[in-house]
Amino acid sequence: MHLTIFTPLLASIVFSWALAEDFSGPGQIRTLDVRENNQDLGCLTSKGKWTTVESLCGEFNAQRVGSNNEFRLSSTGGGSCGIDGVTFKCGIQSGIFGTWGTEGPVSGREVVRYGAYGLMEGSGNSPPDAKDEAVEIHFSTGNEGGKAVWLGWKAL
Repeated sequence: MHLTIFTPLLASIVFSWALAEDFSGPGQIRTLDVRENNQDLGCLTSKGKWTTVESLCGEFNAQRVGSNNEFRLSSTGGGSCGIDGVTFKCGIQSGIFGTWGTEGPVSGREVVRYGAYGLMEGSGNSPPDAKDEAVEIHFSTGNEGGKAVWLGWKAL
């Protein structure tokens, strides 16, 4: 009798957890400030560049592979996404990305990592002004002077 009561509850909890998974299916990649409560500072275009113009945000598809925390990324119109040297790009050979899960640097959210690295920064003026072109984004060395960000997910 007690099993009957808890079975729907357990199923509901498992189903809710499965729906909450970031980096799965279609979505946008959002740039989240390392400081200031992880404020959303824009998104990546389909070519993998950082913009603050919402109409230029690319649509990405994340496909989980291997462990629960690994995935491949591609963008509509941009192709497979990966890391070229230290720069995030689409239209190159696909890389396998991962997350630290929801216990990572942004509490309750998954953010992109590539190996042990994840903190990103824009080239030049970052975040870019709405009037400026989108800028490349790469792993942060701490010397660029722009805002450091995590790459988060917004499901579509």
